[in-house]
Amino acid sequence: MKITKTQLRKIIKEELLKEVYWLPNDAQYPRQLLSNVSKSIDWDVGQAFAFVVDLLEDVNAHDVAEQVNKLIMQREADHEYNADQYATQNDDEDGNPEDDSNWVGHKSHY
Repeated sequence: MKITKTQLRKIIKEELLKEVYWLPNDAQYPRQLLSNVSKSIDWDVGQAFAFVVDLLEDVNAHDVAEQVNKLIMQREADHEYNADQYATQNDDEDGNPEDDSNWVGHKSHY
């Protein structure tokens, strides 16, 4: 039995979707809503985390909200530990961290 390239691509795509499932792919909300929320919280990642937990609470997904909150808090604790380790390793000779005041990037990159 021969398989065409199109059929092969379809099979591969289906198999990949079985392995990795990304919830936003099935989103039914207007994409503008996402942009409006991001803009209103000034693209602040911490506020985005809080919004997600709050939204889950608002739709009565309390158990999931608690799990997400714990996951985020653990991520933040790990991130702070890693940032402290990095800062200690990258101090200048005078003991001050490197100056990044000339950084001109989007706020979400900080």
